[in-house]
Amino acid sequence: MTKIIDCTIRDGGHLNNWKFCIEFVKELYSAAIKSGVDYFEVGYRNIKNDNYGNFASCDDDFLFSVFDVAKNCKLSVMADAGKTDFSLFKKCLPDLTPISMVRIATYPEKLDEAFNLCEKLKDKGYETVLNLMAFAKYNEKDIEKLQNWENKELLTSVCYSDSFGSFLPNDVMKYYELLKQCGFNSISFHAHNNLQLAFANSIAAINYDFYSVDASLNGIGRSAGITPVELVLWYMKKINNSKYDPMPYLEFIFSHKNELNTCSVENHLKAIIGGIKNIHPNYINELFNNSKISLKDIIKQADNICNSDLISHKSGIINKE
Repeated sequence: MTKIIDCTIRDGGHLNNWKFCIEFVKELYSAAIKSGVDYFEVGYRNIKNDNYGNFASCDDDFLFSVFDVAKNCKLSVMADAGKTDFSLFKKCLPDLTPISMVRIATYPEKLDEAFNLCEKLKDKGYETVLNLMAFAKYNEKDIEKLQNWENKELLTSVCYSDSFGSFLPNDVMKYYELLKQCGFNSISFHAHNNLQLAFANSIAAINYDFYSVDASLNGIGRSAGITPVELVLWYMKKINNSKYDPMPYLEFIFSHKNELNTCSVENHLKAIIGGIKNIHPNYINELFNNSKISLKDIIKQADNICNSDLISHKSGIINKE
């Protein structure tokens, strides 16, 4: 049975620099517990950056002050390979950390570092997930590296991300089969909504019995956002899984409707172009921030980035003229 991971605070934090009101987070976690959500991802555990809020580098002392952990809804964090440090993680014991699972996010150039972190965190007692960002951009050498990694069995799951929102449901199956061929048995999925297909793609993953799918309150997340958790809960209940209930989330949305931002027309346009071209949302933001260029110029430069080997965002790439 596919599990649900609520990523509202972690992925949604890209919209407000992870500066969430504590009461908002507590109430949301309560809704997750009541709805039957399996994991609640509370943010990142990366090296502290003073420009970001507490949920970008959430340490154990801070998390203990926020959460009373429920057994049926485990807490998880994400850590970026290259932006975190193993020393930030205590041994996984209930009196030392409220965290049960760590997801190590990586682009292909950081795979070796991600493998090492997964191995070390497993030794400390954490459930570990290897999170492959922008998986459609992995080349043959990257796939070979995944195939040759000898410690796949230590993972709770490998999660691949449609980071730029370019997938169709058939792509979800294609990359699932590719990871199976690499020797991964437990596979998860993270869908972005640039082309309004995150929910459809998540349903494809659920119907294929993936280990887990990611979702968030009202679909909030980077760029166009991700799969709305309230829709996934509704679907799971619809297919006769009585564990899940969307009502606590719907009630939360109704009571906080004035605080939840809606997507503007420009953001919608950014999302569509980013999804069609399958490129990092920061490139799209840079292009739209340049008032000197037309939409045709934006699309032309997006094409150039799409046809290059660029995956993660690098400054200085966009032509300002």
